[in-house]
Amino acid sequence: MSDKFLLHELSWKDIKDLNQDTSVFILPIGSTEQHGPQNPLGTDFLIAEKIARKVAENTINVYCLPTLPIGVASHHRDFPGTLWTSPQILLYLVKDVLLSMFHHGFKKIIVCNGHGGNTSAVMQAISECNDKEEMKCLLFEWWKDEELIKSVFGVPGAVHADAVETSVIWAAEESLVQTDKFEQLTSSKEWGRKIGDLYFSSRTIQFTESGIAGPIEGISREKGLKVLEKAGTKLSNVTIELSNYV
Repeated sequence: MSDKFLLHELSWKDIKDLNQDTSVFILPIGSTEQHGPQNPLGTDFLIAEKIARKVAENTINVYCLPTLPIGVASHHRDFPGTLWTSPQILLYLVKDVLLSMFHHGFKKIIVCNGHGGNTSAVMQAISECNDKEEMKCLLFEWWKDEELIKSVFGVPGAVHADAVETSVIWAAEESLVQTDKFEQLTSSKEWGRKIGDLYFSSRTIQFTESGIAGPIEGISREKGLKVLEKAGTKLSNVTIELSNYV
């Protein structure tokens, strides 16, 4: 059996030889969208891919599927380079990927999602597969882990292209972050617009000219590395438990 852990680097014979009961696959998914003037458009999928591949490389019985790099991101469309698909298309695409693996005998899959706009569609795909095919699919989102983010940054979570997310992508893909632009960054204090205490749907440009939302003070590659490490540990522990789950 090959020691490779990326599906696209394995042969069909390698896949056939895997243990269907204990093998766990991770599907990285994100978005190609603006993340402020300092970060790459691929921030969301690059972070998800980094975490997923590291876990697959270092955890027995875990393999990584090809990354889905385009998500539900039309709200960022006023910023050049942003790509998007509809929630319905994403739902069908994720579901088809999960069902493809099910067709080959694999029921245990974790979607590692790096983009908030994808969550509803991905959860719907997971729910339908778990319900109709008795699969064991899960959703992992590093940026929603309040305990993890707070332990490193002292805030409850990442917003968008803020200090947390910038630090993490800086740690994941150092050469792609434009650190010379850090001093000129401006940000909306929070995500979206409100009427009273209620949020209503907005295009990003309507509340932040820079594309950044959330605190931007305290950007740190070292802290980003800590988040990647802690997120990877959590995901690895889940894959081990899922591998043994009956």
